[in-house]
Amino acid sequence: MFGLKTKLFGQELRAHRQETGGMRGAGKTTKPSGLATGLVAGTMVATAMGWRLVEAIAKGDMVLTFDRGMQPVRAITRGVHWDRTTPCPKLLWPLKVPAGALGNQDAMTLLPEQCVMVESDTADMLFGDPFTLLNGADLAGFRAIERAAPDCVLDVIQLHFDDDEVVFANAGALVFCPSLRVINMAELLAARPDTAPYTPLPADEAAMLIECLVDEDAVSITPSPGPAGPLQYAACA
Repeated sequence: MFGLKTKLFGQELRAHRQETGGMRGAGKTTKPSGLATGLVAGTMVATAMGWRLVEAIAKGDMVLTFDRGMQPVRAITRGVHWDRTTPCPKLLWPLKVPAGALGNQDAMTLLPEQCVMVESDTADMLFGDPFTLLNGADLAGFRAIERAAPDCVLDVIQLHFDDDEVVFANAGALVFCPSLRVINMAELLAARPDTAPYTPLPADEAAMLIECLVDEDAVSITPSPGPAGPLQYAACA
């Protein structure tokens, strides 16, 4: 449960690296308009001192990670999602994630290139691992997650560890945090053969998985006790 298996696509090992600046689709500019990934200010992160706002976390603080327990934050990158000097392209609109959609207790904002981990039996059947990494943009339309134009400047914080990690956000969501160092995967796997890279599903496989999860939700959503209680997701994630 606490480790991603190595995934082979066409016998080629694919490691995931997220950019620390510059946005996909934002054009080739020497000065990026904002951060492509990271956690929006206001997101709560699990730390050794309990749940803390991501913007309050400092270098050296211990953060709870999915695979390796408490790990120290080695560096922090701060910036904004979009500087608002020009309208934000629709491709880069952030996603509004309702409470419970990704295991998050409270509603949260997700950047379109931020990766999140989703657990499901369907992923285990399709890809041999119940835990899959998905780009935020691939989740649009799933469990009422929707794109929305930013109505203010979003402060963004990236937490960096010794290795790529997945951390807990908003009491249940699992979000990816890249290390700053460039990883030579061949050398890493030779030194630590049990290490599996965090690898997001390509868009076509992500779409297939989301379609299956939507079908599962359609037959698994049951009303909570009470005549007007909110719907609860019972199948996945």
